[in-house]
Amino acid sequence: MNREIEEIQEDLLAKAAKAADELYNIRDTYFPADPNDKISKLQAESDLVLQTLNSIPPENRKLPIQRAMYEYLKGKVLDVFSDYRKDAEDHLSKAVKLNPSLGDAWLSLGNCIWKKGDLSAAKNCFMLALSKGPNKRILCQLSMLERKMAQGKNFMDIVVVFFHVILLIL
Repeated sequence: MNREIEEIQEDLLAKAAKAADELYNIRDTYFPADPNDKISKLQAESDLVLQTLNSIPPENRKLPIQRAMYEYLKGKVLDVFSDYRKDAEDHLSKAVKLNPSLGDAWLSLGNCIWKKGDLSAAKNCFMLALSKGPNKRILCQLSMLERKMAQGKNFMDIVVVFFHVILLIL
């Protein structure tokens, strides 16, 4: 009986993870004539994902790995919007504290912090995500961040940073 409950809870986390990915797909591909329609759709969809996450009883997310995944998904869903949200950062920070090996959580935390304007902290998150293994999404975000940070910097400084990133991958 206990195993059945655990499987149901894992299914809910998997369902929420899939819904979060679909939410980001909407964000990246849905462009209605009225931008407010997109915001409304994202809000409605994110509310549904959060309801799914909140339906997982607290006693079934006590293990650090379960709790980390729960916090990661909650933070990721809250961070789908273009503006910075403190609650998203809080959930993502909890996720990486509970399970520092979650590369996707580090990536999401870096994106969230970037929205806040703290570029060096965002870079640190991306570098930590990259240390968990090579990932094209992390490299893409890191590349965009480096270009943003490089505005006004010397070209050679940029080259040195990119060589460091390449060495991390190898």
